[in-house]
Amino acid sequence: MTMNTVQKILHCDGRTGPLTYQRNIALLAVGKAAVDLLTLALVPGTDAAREALSWLNPFALVRPWMDGTMPFSICLGTFAFFAGLVWNSVHRARDTGWSHWLGLLTVVPFVDVIAAVVLSFVPARKRSVWDLV
Repeated sequence: MTMNTVQKILHCDGRTGPLTYQRNIALLAVGKAAVDLLTLALVPGTDAAREALSWLNPFALVRPWMDGTMPFSICLGTFAFFAGLVWNSVHRARDTGWSHWLGLLTVVPFVDVIAAVVLSFVPARKRSVWDLV
């Protein structure tokens, strides 16, 4: 039973529909926001402006993390968010019939939001028996 649940959450058949994509991205965003807000509340002196920029540009956290000025939990939450975003975006791009490499656009700073919104609303490609040939 647990394995079926994990497979349904990860949706490992290589394709992700628009509603599943929207749900997964929303859950990832809520999880990242919870980690960020909890860390900001518990760790005094955390740079909230730089952390807010990490939603658009995850690479903005590299130098503060290396310097030790950004808590590890925020960096780990950002990594988990973007790993999940790319995983779902690659499967969503494949579902639309586009090259799955277009899912990697969600890693490009400041393009990631646009790519995620476009992938959220593009309809799935219709399948036929000729796709099997």
